[in-house]
Amino acid sequence: MADGLPPISMQYDQAGTPIVIVEQAKAQDLSEVIRLAPALSDPHWVRAYARVANHLAQGDKFSLIVDPAAFEAEYRAAFEAEDPDEVPQAGVMRLRNFGMPDFAAIKPPEMQGGTLVYFARNTFMGIPYRAVMPEGGQPEYEPVAMVE
Repeated sequence: MADGLPPISMQYDQAGTPIVIVEQAKAQDLSEVIRLAPALSDPHWVRAYARVANHLAQGDKFSLIVDPAAFEAEYRAAFEAEDPDEVPQAGVMRLRNFGMPDFAAIKPPEMQGGTLVYFARNTFMGIPYRAVMPEGGQPEYEPVAMVE
């Protein structure tokens, strides 16, 4: 069982760069966060680990999906609320422009060996992405396949 985590806060510095505060120490990369809070890399804390990794990599451009069923319900409701006959317009993001994602592929954050895998919603477009972060690496984001 993992030890408890110290207080961890996700913030931005004066330049708008994502940072993490562990207790009172500032960290700008994941290796520094792990040095300050080693238990964070324990699989018991995978959701917190994914939140920190996502924040440092993307700031507020992506929001972590921790409950795939809730994400699916929200996505479907937003999709259905859009007028299917509305003509697409430049600069106006509509889920109908993208379609329905493969919801079955979206899972809560998990460790697969030493690789962190999580899903996150692009906050501008609203569509889900799969992020894969090998141990010691940076997360790489790819859109989830659209099936409808």
